Amino acid sequence: MHRQDTAIWVLSRKALGLGFKCADLIHARTIFAPLEPSEGHPNERIIGFDRFTHCLSDQFHEFQAHIFIMASGIVVRGIAPLLKDKTTDPAVVVMDEAGNHIISLISGHLGGANELSVRLASLLGADPVITTATDVNNTPAVDDIARKIGATIENKEMIKKVATCMLNQAPVALICDRLLFENYYGNATFRPDHLELPEETDLSSYSALCLITEKHYELTEDLAARSLFIRPPNLVVGIGCNKDTSQEEITQAVNQVFRDHMLSLLSIAGVATIDVKINEPGLAAYAQSISHKLQGYPAEELNQVDAANMSAPSVYAEKYVGAKRVAEPAALLGAGPGGQLIIPKQKSGNVTVAVALKKMVYPTSQKGKLFVVGIGPGDMDFMTAHARRILENSDVIAGYKKYIDLIAPLISKKEIISTGMTKEIERVDEAIRAANKDKVVALVCSGDAGIYGMAGLVYERMQHIGIEVETEVSPGVSAAIAAASLLGAPLVNDFITLSLSNLLTPTETVIKRIELAAASDMVTAIYNPVSKKRTELIHQLRSEFLKHRKNTTFVGVVTHALRIGQKIQISTLGDFLQCDMDMNSIIIIGNSDTGMINDRMVTRRGYERK
Repeated sequence: MHRQDTAIWVLSRKALGLGFKCADLIHARTIFAPLEPSEGHPNERIIGFDRFTHCLSDQFHEFQAHIFIMASGIVVRGIAPLLKDKTTDPAVVVMDEAGNHIISLISGHLGGANELSVRLASLLGADPVITTATDVNNTPAVDDIARKIGATIENKEMIKKVATCMLNQAPVALICDRLLFENYYGNATFRPDHLELPEETDLSSYSALCLITEKHYELTEDLAARSLFIRPPNLVVGIGCNKDTSQEEITQAVNQVFRDHMLSLLSIAGVATIDVKINEPGLAAYAQSISHKLQGYPAEELNQVDAANMSAPSVYAEKYVGAKRVAEPAALLGAGPGGQLIIPKQKSGNVTVAVALKKMVYPTSQKGKLFVVGIGPGDMDFMTAHARRILENSDVIAGYKKYIDLIAPLISKKEIISTGMTKEIERVDEAIRAANKDKVVALVCSGDAGIYGMAGLVYERMQHIGIEVETEVSPGVSAAIAAASLLGAPLVNDFITLSLSNLLTPTETVIKRIELAAASDMVTAIYNPVSKKRTELIHQLRSEFLKHRKNTTFVGVVTHALRIGQKIQISTLGDFLQCDMDMNSIIIIGNSDTGMINDRMVTRRGYERK
């Protein structure tokens, strides 16, 4: 086991089933349970225990995160004596046995409990419960940024002060690589006016400073007392040394170089040298003392590094180890593509030190993508977990205002592109252009995006305006399927979907399709049956169907299926026009095998004829 694992804890057989589901979804390898593994489970993942608190005490700090599927009170009492520090404690997430609510309990930001809770909730279709003030108030959390870029917080006591300033809308200066700021906030769903990237040199007007940098700044005593330092892992130290140089001498040499050039030791991301020095005791001990693996490169590879900006070759090094230089090219190789030598070779006694700056690739930088998302009939309980996950991870949500309102609780922090009815082309074009600007965009449709939805128009408009972005269609529960589930089981055999809207389809084409559907004896689901201006086609449909089907054929009319205002009516082909219906209604006309069973409209599949 190692600190990168996530442990799942259960106390009952019911919770064990959910535990396996969670483990599969997030690729967790360990489940702690008090019972013998049940037959049929992949039992090698289960570790049994006799007493929960004893086992938890032994294992708590062995894992990066814990998911407890049990009552939160049990968890609180169990972990209370084990908590040490918010910057080192593992993430703790609590879930009820039904999987309805997922609570981020401990280490929401630095430990990643908030992110884990939201991810699990999205995968399971549950409600994430996040209580950290910055998240609740739509405020960026600097400790969360530190975790995401793998940085170290130097003065952790300042986290609270900076967070309090931002929560109170007091201006905070962010001193960092501009690329980092633009990736986190330039394309984000909000750009907080209380967190600024200052252009001016006067910082006295800011209530607090957040400095994400490898550099030490000479600050006044007043500014230093208001400053939080976050050290990104972006410096690679290249070291050359004589045989049997002690760890102490190497440590002193490196520390002196960092002091002279005002760099933070907390930003060291690696230590590099020539391969023949990998087992040099003092050098190996130094790397281990700062928790880094010593990386060695052969002389041939060191000699091939571009020598621009490097010091003169070392005759001594070339004679004894075959390399013209050691510290400088080793630092550059360790820094990887885009690395820059910022401190050339500095010699101190038996040690030479050079420092290279790594090119940071920030995790939020992304390529734009457009998701066309079917959000289902409207009630969020019937939205797919895949759709929830897309909405959660998108920068921009685009959609008809009515559909945006249906998912408002899930997108409160998102940039919105919303247009009214008949403005579909404008809405789709805006969504495509947003994705082309490296934003992740979710274009939402009710029901399924490919059934009378926006999916087809997206591909048409990309071709028309000459912009092609990566696109993915996420399926949803269609209105016909939602209506059928409320009526009973009318669609269990072949069926037709037919829209009576003549806004985009010529009236003569709609009438021809009505005639063919009526003659087919297939169950037919009617979309857009009537509008305020269009009432004739539904009468023509009834007349045509009566030519081929009995007057007593069952017809279901469902309005606002699976959403607020739902209404279900069951009638017959002869009488269904007396039912209330509008553009939000779905009409399902049965066929010769459709009947009523226990007040449910059911089309027989034909099993009894086998």
